[in-house]
Amino acid sequence: MLKQDEMKTQLLDKLPALLQPTAELEASETERKRAEEALEKSEGLSRGLIEAATVGIYIVQNGKFQYVTPEYAQISGYTVDELLGTYSLNYIHPDDKETVRKKAVEHLKGKNGIPYKFRLVCKDGRILWGLEKVASIRYKGRPATVGSFRDITERKQAEETFRQSLEKLERILGQTVNALASVVELRDPTMAGHQRRVAHLASAIASEMGLLEDQISGIYMAGLVHDVGTVYVAEEILRKPGRLDEVEFSMVKVQPQASYDILKTIEFPWPVAEMVLQHRERMDGSGYPAGLSGEDILLEARILGVAEVVEAMTSDRSYRPAPGIDAALAEILNNRGILYDPVVVDTYLRLFNENRFKFE
Repeated sequence: MLKQDEMKTQLLDKLPALLQPTAELEASETERKRAEEALEKSEGLSRGLIEAATVGIYIVQNGKFQYVTPEYAQISGYTVDELLGTYSLNYIHPDDKETVRKKAVEHLKGKNGIPYKFRLVCKDGRILWGLEKVASIRYKGRPATVGSFRDITERKQAEETFRQSLEKLERILGQTVNALASVVELRDPTMAGHQRRVAHLASAIASEMGLLEDQISGIYMAGLVHDVGTVYVAEEILRKPGRLDEVEFSMVKVQPQASYDILKTIEFPWPVAEMVLQHRERMDGSGYPAGLSGEDILLEARILGVAEVVEAMTSDRSYRPAPGIDAALAEILNNRGILYDPVVVDTYLRLFNENRFKFE
């Protein structure tokens, strides 16, 4: 057996054909009665279905109601007689009137459309959200539209509650990430802003590459916390001037894995932990911690890798002055396709050459 909502939808789909035989009827109580009788005969659909309280059916011609079921009147708070002959747009929320008007014109021109939402202003001032489905018909020999209005106010309220809850969760997640990012900066003030700058550059590159907004958001979030694992590395090693010896470098190399171990416990809506784990991997397999190469490295991690190198070489550190932008450009150009993804490198160079990105 069809669910009630599905049966209502089928009913509206059949209304144009069902109403054609009533086209020459006089506009009277007899007309409404005969139209309702015609509806009752369709596919065995009963009067009880038509009178379902959440769906109202009506016919609009020249902008005015020509036929209104008691159900639609009940939803709006008006009587049938109060609605008949009045302009249907009079009852639409001011912000939605133009949308509804355009939809009506489209259907009169024979353009099929999908159901759409708008707000109905009831007699007592209440605002109801409705889902409207309309179809073009000939009524009394002239073009008209027949439509249904389903009250979806409760659903809209539930959606709004969900949206607010989601926004709250996103704020909490953002606060958590910012707190993690601050841990690194507290240990080494010269690193202040490093992760944020990497996040900004990485997301700018991702946007220029045409990645989806959701991917860009994930890359930005990963950039904010990509160095959180440095809490496991001794400060004297992090701040040591000059080259690290083999033992010291092996201790630094734990940073991506340590970051991953911290971040994997947070349920991000993106693979943030994996991006951070792989951002020191290199195209030729010479990176760490897993020695991944080429497309085995997440694209997001390849983007972070280039962004981090550029930012690091253009910023001072406690143990050395910044090599500068020329050195950074030489590094990624000389190792384009070797250490760094060539598409990512080319994208950053385009942003740089066109002066469309600057670190804050």
